[in-house]
Amino acid sequence: MNTTLFDPEIDVAAAAAKLRDEVARRHLPSARFARLGELCANWQHAHHEKADVRNRSAAAALLATPNAQARRRRGVGASHRQFVFVTPWYGHFAGGAEVAARSFAQQLARRGCDVEVLTTCCRDPYESWWQNTLPPDTEEIEGVTVRRFPVNTEGEATFHALNARHLSGQPLTEDEQRTFVRHTINSDKLVEYAARHTAHKTVIALPYTQGLVHSLLARLAGHACLMSCLHDEPQLVWATTAESLSHARRIFFLTAEEKSLAIRHYGQRLGRALVEAPVVGVGSEIAADIQALLDDPHQIDVRLAAYQLPPRYFVYVGRKDVGKNVPRLVEQFRSYRAQGGQASLVFLGGGVPELVPSESGLRDLGFVPEADKTAIIARAMGLINLSENESFSLAIMEAWLCRVPVIVSSGCETTAAHCHKSGGGIAVDGNAEFVATLRAFESASLRSALGWAGHQYARHHYGWDSVVDRLMRGAA
Repeated sequence: MNTTLFDPEIDVAAAAAKLRDEVARRHLPSARFARLGELCANWQHAHHEKADVRNRSAAAALLATPNAQARRRRGVGASHRQFVFVTPWYGHFAGGAEVAARSFAQQLARRGCDVEVLTTCCRDPYESWWQNTLPPDTEEIEGVTVRRFPVNTEGEATFHALNARHLSGQPLTEDEQRTFVRHTINSDKLVEYAARHTAHKTVIALPYTQGLVHSLLARLAGHACLMSCLHDEPQLVWATTAESLSHARRIFFLTAEEKSLAIRHYGQRLGRALVEAPVVGVGSEIAADIQALLDDPHQIDVRLAAYQLPPRYFVYVGRKDVGKNVPRLVEQFRSYRAQGGQASLVFLGGGVPELVPSESGLRDLGFVPEADKTAIIARAMGLINLSENESFSLAIMEAWLCRVPVIVSSGCETTAAHCHKSGGGIAVDGNAEFVATLRAFESASLRSALGWAGHQYARHHYGWDSVVDRLMRGAA
């Protein structure tokens, strides 16, 4: 086990000096990047404190015996707990909420909990929400019992009519908001099953936007919990959101910024229920076999050879969607290329492929195997995520675990805060800052320093042992 907090391969003082030079040379906006000066000072301080840290780390290593690790893996009374996760899609889709539900379910199962997932027969959000494309059955996936229930098939035309008004910026009345949410993906049969079979279990539903979650919380008011995954968007202030938060026995937040967002809008109404709600995060760890890949540059080369990637590239990981600001990302990356930038942009994940034009500098690889995805991220100059609808962003944590820095939008409070707290990336506002930051990332020293800082942040705050412990305590 490597217990050294600071990477011995990085000369911290030299990286800090290089970072200062790059910020000045690239004329990055002083207000936006004032945090970088503080980071430089922190790195120089860390450089002088290495010996003390190593001594403390050696002491910590004594606690990392097999028996101690086993106790931590079990968590707080894990073997006596029963958990039920309720989410619209499971097992065939990799959106943020689904990945969170799947990851929590698997981690709790590995720690001895009885875990099941209640989900629908809809395969993913890109298929009709009112049609069943999977059979209503029960299966076991990674030690988790997964039960699928038929979706409600009525209301599609009503939803599309209201959604068109909503997307055009027209406000919906409270009754129309309830009708809208009711006719998103929903399953009365699932909700009734949960009402009959979860009396002595901890039920956690997510995300807040879908009718299935609203219906479940109303039916199991005071019993089911909500992992809200809130975004700063119009639906945040709808009547249905207030109702779901009010019905939840306990609310779990993924970041402090998400909790602050909830308190700003609902603090007076819900009071202590929000103030005392735990911030649990989502665990981010690299599996042992994937870590072995990262430790072997030759194996990374072998995996990347099949994709014929350019020598210098940035990467986007996630759903290609208008709501994720992919069109803006494409336009700003075009501007970077037009101003002399030589790197390309590689897209990984599902969504709408038409959002990525077939042109020089842009590559859409779609879904790739997990090991290949990690290899592609590890060799990237940076991960870019300009989405402003993020309640956590696992993709950012994946990049940091690979020691790759990130670029995010300053308009997303959550991802910008991750960067500010960690020093592992830069939040940009507008095309000029975006282009300047990409050009600054041409410095390998700057990338190493930022990637190192992000790596420490992800490991310290979002290891699964810590996250599961926070969830178990919050659900007690």
